[in-house]
Amino acid sequence: MPSERFYRLPEEKRKSILQAAVEEFSRVPFDKVSINQIIKNAEISRGSFYTYFEDKTDVLRYIFEDMKRQCHEFCRQSLLKNEGDFWHMMEDLFHEVMYQDYTGHLAKIMRNILNYAEAERFMREARQGCRDGEEIDRWIYDHMDKSGLRLNSMEDFRVTMEFCMMVLMMAFAQRYRGGWETDQIKRSFFRKMDILKYGVLEHREN
Repeated sequence: MPSERFYRLPEEKRKSILQAAVEEFSRVPFDKVSINQIIKNAEISRGSFYTYFEDKTDVLRYIFEDMKRQCHEFCRQSLLKNEGDFWHMMEDLFHEVMYQDYTGHLAKIMRNILNYAEAERFMREARQGCRDGEEIDRWIYDHMDKSGLRLNSMEDFRVTMEFCMMVLMMAFAQRYRGGWETDQIKRSFFRKMDILKYGVLEHREN
């Protein structure tokens, strides 16, 4: 991850470096990523780069960490805006994944690192990082409206969240790898979410 010196930079400079890195990693496969191109686009020196990052793998980790941070913050803001409605938060997140530029860059980066020799280890670390997001899980659970939901524990919520994120990732794959039409993806996503929300059993009076 970046050094403390990087985090002391002005926010606009950090964003400039991140944007330059995202563009380069989404442009070419990992082994062809050019640090020279990143520093040129970010308008920093090579010496400065190496005071911020160890190498390009370090930069890639930071890209994914920042995208995860953006996702967490988006969930917080959406849940507050929707007065604790978890399902509206997931709907907002779906539209964010479908239409925001940074998710398109993420899809290209994922494609470009598939042949990276250490991709399996890297993705394992990324998945571990997702599992470490207990703080945001707890925040959502504490602030969501649980009335009418069969959520009796934090563990119940984590299972529900895992299923919802799987559906979201399927939509992501359909959008950027499957070549599905947007309307088709929306129908598929909301049908799956509807089943998660209401179940598949018919409710009958005893």
